[in-house]
Amino acid sequence: MSGDAEARAALIEDRAAEVERRREVSLLALFVAFLRLGLLSFGGGTDGWVYRDIVERRRWLDERAFAAGVAFSRIMPGSGGVNLTVHFGRLLRGGPGALVAALGLISGPFLVVIGLAVLYARIAGSPFVHAVLAGAAAAAVGLTLATGLKIAWRGDRSPGPLAVTLATVFAVGVLRWPMVPVILGLAPVSIGLAWVRTNRHGGGDD
Repeated sequence: MSGDAEARAALIEDRAAEVERRREVSLLALFVAFLRLGLLSFGGGTDGWVYRDIVERRRWLDERAFAAGVAFSRIMPGSGGVNLTVHFGRLLRGGPGALVAALGLISGPFLVVIGLAVLYARIAGSPFVHAVLAGAAAAAVGLTLATGLKIAWRGDRSPGPLAVTLATVFAVGVLRWPMVPVILGLAPVSIGLAWVRTNRHGGGDD
């Protein structure tokens, strides 16, 4: 019981420190961070870039918040990367943070694309350009895969969550089933397992 109490106290301290870090994030810093992400995340894979910069480098959010944000952004309509940005901006600075983060992520690429639009007709057929884009896309896929493996390894590795993770990968990645039905089918299972596990731990303290 003392071990559980110490673990809960440490968790409360971590949460308090995280809240304090969030308060220190200015709207300008939030805008600059996501502007940088928007300009550097070639080939897609926004999740991986956000994880490296916001979680690992700046430590504005922890891995639990990141994993929850990714799940939320995937089941909502629209771009997953933009959904994730809006969600994290809201977590860090509320409504203004959501707006500033989204503007930062979108404005950089928007201006770059507008600037390159006049040149596209000349460079579209270049083999070099196609090679660069293919390489950037491959790097983005690798970064996304590495991020997913990191979260899975550092997260809950009990049999239930691992089974749900593997089932999702198999259904979407191998069987090519649509993501939304898979999430709708497996999400209740995952929530139920988490609820049972939480009640079991809670019952052990009585």
